Amino acid sequence: MAKNLFIIVVLISFLILTSSLATAEILGPEIKIQDNDIFVNTGLTNTAEIEVMINSGVEKEILFTIELFRLWNFWPDEFVASKKIQRIIKYDNLRGQYLISSYDGKLQIEKKFKDFDASMKNWVFTVNKINLANTKELEPGKYYIRIVVESKSRELPHVIGLLMLFIPEVEMSFAKESQVFIVEDIRHEKS
Repeated sequence: MAKNLFIIVVLISFLILTSSLATAEILGPEIKIQDNDIFVNTGLTNTAEIEVMINSGVEKEILFTIELFRLWNFWPDEFVASKKIQRIIKYDNLRGQYLISSYDGKLQIEKKFKDFDASMKNWVFTVNKINLANTKELEPGKYYIRIVVESKSRELPHVIGLLMLFIPEVEMSFAKESQVFIVEDIRHEKS
């Protein structure tokens, strides 16, 4: 009986936590084409609920997925390229500091912060100057950027999601698309 009561309490707390995280929003995306490279800046805003969970000692993973799509009129949009940036945040109660790592597929950076101040929030919840693609390698056409941000608790084993389908592994998942931009055929202009 106590085991069933514990499971019910855990399920209710997860449902409350996952429903309260729905206030975060994706910033941008801001797109800049510089020297034929497509750079993207984006981030999260209204992250108070996530901050409360981090401050309570829950280890969080925030995954930014930045995708480039080519827009087609009568066909499904064509996936062109993507980059993933993973941020892992943990509050160390013994040392009174935040341990944060960032991984972009090539480079892993680890930082320590004493306070949950503006510089830490900026480093955790924003990604800047992500070089997504070079316009010289793209076919002329209309393109857009899709940003997907997911937040997971790293405290639960991944097997829990397989065993209990009603407990989500991803606590928060948002997607936002940019305005359409045009890539001109610059390969033939220099001839």
